[in-house]
Amino acid sequence: MKKEATKYTIRMLAIFAFYTVSVIGINLLPADDMAPWMRIALSLIPVIPAIVMIFVILEFVRAMDEVQQRIITESCLVSLVVVGLASFSYGFLEGAIDVPPISMIWVFPALIGTAGIAQIFVRMRYR
Repeated sequence: MKKEATKYTIRMLAIFAFYTVSVIGINLLPADDMAPWMRIALSLIPVIPAIVMIFVILEFVRAMDEVQQRIITESCLVSLVVVGLASFSYGFLEGAIDVPPISMIWVFPALIGTAGIAQIFVRMRYR
């Protein structure tokens, strides 16, 4: 598993580097001078490393043993429910009272972060 973990880390660092460069790069470009289709295309460039990241994560999880796979799966399900219910509830609050809007860009990081936190608690169940 150590070999797979090293390979995973190297790939993820490369993906994060591409993501960082792409986000910084698109924010440095003068968007006002571009055609709308060009702004759309450029704004979606950071999604490419996110898609690649999914495949790298899947490959790494498939290399794990069954117990670790189950922990990951349960953590992701907990994250899905927590973030899903939070965003669902917040959507109703936005319609009922004056709360600041939250950008959709935060949903994916919230899912990942919540899955990481949930993994701590799910792992305790299997000890």
